Amino acid sequence: MHEKQILEQIEAGKLVAILRGDYGAIVEDLVAVLADAGITAVEVTLNSPGALASITQLAQRFGGQLAVGAGTVLRTTEVEQAAAAGARFIVSPNRDVRVIEMTKRLGLVSLPGCFTPSEIVEALDAGADALKIFPANTLGPGYVKALRGPLPNLRFVPTGGVTPETAREYLAVGAWALGVGSELVSADVKAEGGLARLQTRAAAFVAAVKGARA
Repeated sequence: MHEKQILEQIEAGKLVAILRGDYGAIVEDLVAVLADAGITAVEVTLNSPGALASITQLAQRFGGQLAVGAGTVLRTTEVEQAAAAGARFIVSPNRDVRVIEMTKRLGLVSLPGCFTPSEIVEALDAGADALKIFPANTLGPGYVKALRGPLPNLRFVPTGGVTPETAREYLAVGAWALGVGSELVSADVKAEGGLARLQTRAAAFVAAVKGARA
């Protein structure tokens, strides 16, 4: 898929589910639950065991249905490895111009982590497609609202501590999408009944998005 299509997929569901941890044995079942709930983007963090193999699995099975990306990408070599595995978007906790430029050189969508207006503008100048506001929970929806004053047309993706309740608030003040980690996908999915609990949490996040749109 082209970059424009990946951006459209992320925007369609407005949720990027972050998989951080060892989910290799159930990763396809886990993502199937998310997809069935209406989530359209999944990020596998590279500091997870078997991350590249999981990205390949998910890209092969869900690539036509979901945007599959790599997270916690800190180096240009990791961008290349993630692209080879099938990732179509690259997420970082920081703003590294070299990582952004490599991401764009390979035709992928770039979502670097930013915290200040200066970092945001530097990331945009390097070619970023959207800005991961991280850690969002330290400043809250009011910060996103304030950013949209001088920077009104940017794609902000608050990430860190997002819940269904705060999801509504972030979207109400103009967030483009939301990165959701352990509040959605946590280690309890590997326990008995875990996928059913995941289904419940995913439904709550999707309902929050729909409620914000309404």
